[in-house]
Amino acid sequence: MGTLAFEKNKNRRVGAYLTDDAKIHQINKRYLKHDTATDVIAFWFEGTLLTEKERNFLGDIVASVETAKRVAKEMKITFKEELARYLVHGTLHLLGYDDKKPKNKKVMRCRQERIVKRLCTAAER
Repeated sequence: MGTLAFEKNKNRRVGAYLTDDAKIHQINKRYLKHDTATDVIAFWFEGTLLTEKERNFLGDIVASVETAKRVAKEMKITFKEELARYLVHGTLHLLGYDDKKPKNKKVMRCRQERIVKRLCTAAER
C-alpha cells in the first residue's frame, strides 16, 4: 500500500477488507462497543510473533464501500479518492498515528491528505 512507502515502512504489510455499512456496523459494535456504522476501523495485530513475515504485519483495516460511495457523491469527489482516504487513515492508525486529541488529529489529517493527494496524482498518470 502506498501509505507504507510514504511512511518509510515498505516492508510492512496490512490487510484491507472492504464491506458495507451493515457489516462495519456489526464489527464496530462487537469489537469497539460503538452501535453505529463508521467509515473505517483499524485492528492492530497482536500475539506472539514467530516469523519475520509476522513481525512485518501491522494489522487489518476494514472500510465501508457504501459510506465511501455516499460521501464521495456528497463531496463531489471520486469514489476512488474517498476509499483511498479510508485506507490511508486506517494505515496511519496502524503505524501509530492518533486522532483523539485535536493537535494529534490535525497532524494525522494533514499527513493523510498529503498521502491521498500523492496517491491520486500517481494513479492519474
